Amino acid sequence: MSKTKKVSVSDASRTTPPPKKTRRRAVPWHHLIALGLIAGVTVLAYSNTFHAPFHFDDQPNILLNPNVQVKSWSWDSFVRLISNSYKESIRVFSFLTLALNYSLGGLNVFGYHVVNLLIHIVSGMLLYGFLMMTFQLPSLRERYGPVAYRVALFASLIFVCHPVQTQSVTYIVQRMASLGGMFYLLTMVLYIKGRLARGRIRYLSFGAMVVSYLLGVFSKENVAIVPLLIALYELYFFRQFELGPKGRRFLLVTGGLLCFLGALGFLVWGRRYIELSISGYEMRPFTLGERLLTQSRVVLYYLTLMAFPLPSRLNLDYDFPLSRSLIDPPTTLLSILIIAGLLIYSVWNAKKRPVLSYFVLWYFGNLVIESSVFPLELVYEHRLYLPAVGPFVLFSLLIVDLIERLRERSSVRETGSSPETAREGKDGKEGHVGATGMITRPRAHLLEIIVFSIVILLLAGGSYGRNRLWNDDIELLLDNVEKSPRKARVHGNLAFAYFTAGIYDKALRAAQKAIELDATYAHAYHTQSLVYERWGEKEKAIALAKKSFELDPEFHIAHYTLGRIYFEDHQFEKAAEAFEHVVRVYPNLPEVHHFLGLIYANQRRFDRAVSEFEWDIRISPDHALAHLNVGQIYWHEFKNREKAIGHLKAALAVDPFLPNREEIQSLVHRLEGASP
Repeated sequence: MSKTKKVSVSDASRTTPPPKKTRRRAVPWHHLIALGLIAGVTVLAYSNTFHAPFHFDDQPNILLNPNVQVKSWSWDSFVRLISNSYKESIRVFSFLTLALNYSLGGLNVFGYHVVNLLIHIVSGMLLYGFLMMTFQLPSLRERYGPVAYRVALFASLIFVCHPVQTQSVTYIVQRMASLGGMFYLLTMVLYIKGRLARGRIRYLSFGAMVVSYLLGVFSKENVAIVPLLIALYELYFFRQFELGPKGRRFLLVTGGLLCFLGALGFLVWGRRYIELSISGYEMRPFTLGERLLTQSRVVLYYLTLMAFPLPSRLNLDYDFPLSRSLIDPPTTLLSILIIAGLLIYSVWNAKKRPVLSYFVLWYFGNLVIESSVFPLELVYEHRLYLPAVGPFVLFSLLIVDLIERLRERSSVRETGSSPETAREGKDGKEGHVGATGMITRPRAHLLEIIVFSIVILLLAGGSYGRNRLWNDDIELLLDNVEKSPRKARVHGNLAFAYFTAGIYDKALRAAQKAIELDATYAHAYHTQSLVYERWGEKEKAIALAKKSFELDPEFHIAHYTLGRIYFEDHQFEKAAEAFEHVVRVYPNLPEVHHFLGLIYANQRRFDRAVSEFEWDIRISPDHALAHLNVGQIYWHEFKNREKAIGHLKAALAVDPFLPNREEIQSLVHRLEGASP
C-alpha cells in the first residue's frame, strides 16, 4: 500500500504542476508576446516612414521656429524654450520633445520619426495594459476575464496599425496628438493601479497620475477631459452605480474636483481660448452654429473612416460640406438623432452593459473639445487618435464574441452536447484554461488567429500604403487635390510644394488655380511672389507680396519676403520697415534680427546693429555670422578688444568653414597680442 501511494504522489507531481508555478510561468510570457506583437506590427506598418519629409505645419513649428532649434542645452536655453513656446501655445512639452530632437540631430527627419514611432508603440502597450486591467476588475472578471487577453491584444493591434492613425504618427508635428494620447492612457493606467493598490504604492500611483495628466495637457489640450473619463470609470466599474452614502460622497467630491479643475483651467487659459474663439470665427468661412451642426455629421463620418479605411477615403485636408441648418443637408438632423440615440442607449444600458456604455461615451467624450465650439478646422484624421480606442475595443469584443458563439455551435453539432459543455474535451474533461483565460487545447483558437491575422495584416498593409504617400510631399498633395479639387488651400499647398522642389512653372499654375477658387487666398499670391522673386521679376514679386498681406493682415510672413526682396535690391529703408513689422509679431526669429543688424551696420547705426546681432545670438548662440559681424563692429567701431575677441573666437569655434577664416584667426592673434 505504501508503495502504491508513493507512485500515486509521483504521478501527480509529474502530470499536474502546482497552480502557483503554472501561473507565474504563463502570465508574463503571454504579456511579453503581446507587447512584442504590438511593437512588431507597429514597426511593420511604419517601416517606410523614417525618411518622410517635413510637411505643412512642420514648417512654422519646427523649420521656422527658433524656440525649438536648440543646439546646446543650458538653463537659459531651457527657460527661453518654455517661456517663448508658452506665449504661443500651452503645448510646451510637445515643443520640448521637438527641441530635444533638434539638439540631437538637427533637421534630419530620421530622429523625429523614430520618436514618433516610439510614442505610438508605447501608447499601444499602455492601451493593452489599460484593457487588461479593466477586464480583470472584480466587477468584470467573471464576464470578461476569459476573453480579456484576446480582446486587449486585438484592440491594441488595431490601434497601432489602423490607417486612420497615420496622420498622428507619420506627420511629425502631430506628435502632439500621439504624445497627448500616450499620457492620457498612462494616466488611466496609473489611476487603476492606484485604485487597486494600498499604502505607499497607492499614493505613488496617484502622484504619478497627476504628473502624467499635466504632461498630457501640456502636450495637447484635449487631454484635459481625462478627469471626466476617470469619474465615469469609477462610477461604472468600481462603484457599479451603487450610490449609497459613500457613492454620494464620491460624486460630491468628484464633482467638486472637476469644478475646481475647470475653474483653475479657465483662470489660467480661459482668456486665451475665448480670444481665440472670437478672433478665430472671423477668419473662418463658417459660424459657430454652422460648425456645431456640421460636427454632428463629422463625428459619424469618423466612424465610417474607422470601419472602412479605404485609400480612396483617407485624406490630408478634407473639403467637408457645411451644414447650414438642421435640414441643409437633411443628413444633419439624421446625424443628430443617431448620436442622441447612441448616447441614450449607452446610458440606459449602463448597468446591464457597462463596457459597451463606457466605450461609447469614451468615443464621444474624447471628441468634445475638438468637435465643439472652438473655431478649428472641420475634419482632421489625427483627432481620432484617442477617440478611436472606443470603437476599436467594441469591435474587438464583437469579433471575439462571434467567434466564441461559432465555436460553441460547432461543438454542439460535433458532440451533441449543450452550449454549457461545448468547451469540454472529447474525453469529457474540460480543457485547461490558462491565467489569461485562453483555452490551450490544440487548435482551439485557430479561427481567432486566422481572423485576427487577416484583419491586422489588411490594416497594416493599408497603413504602409498610406505612408508611401507621406514620403513625397508632391504625391501626397496631388492625392489631396484629387480628393478635394474645389478647396483653394489644397491647390495652394501644392503650389508651395512645387516651389520648394524648384518646379516653378507648376507652382505658378497651382497657385493660380487656388486664386480662381478663392480670390482672397493670400498664401497663393505669396507663392506667386516667391516664384517671380526667383525669376528676377522683382516688381511682380513685390506687388504680389503686398497683395497677400492686404488680403490677410495676419499673414506676416509676406512682410519677411518683402523685406528680403528690398534688401537684395539695396532698398534698406523699405527693407528695415518690413523686417521691423515681422519682429514686432515674431520677436524670436534670428534671421530677421540678422537682416536688421546688416541694414543698421550699412547705415552706420552701429549701436542698433550690435543690439540686433546680439539678439540674434541670444536666440541662436551658434550663429557664426552674427558673432563675426558683431565682433568686427566691436573692434573696428568701438575698439572694444575683449568683446571683439570673444565673438570672433565664438565664430571660429562654431563654424569650421567660416569665410575668410585665416584672416579672422590672424585678427584674433593680433588682438590677443596687443596691449590692453
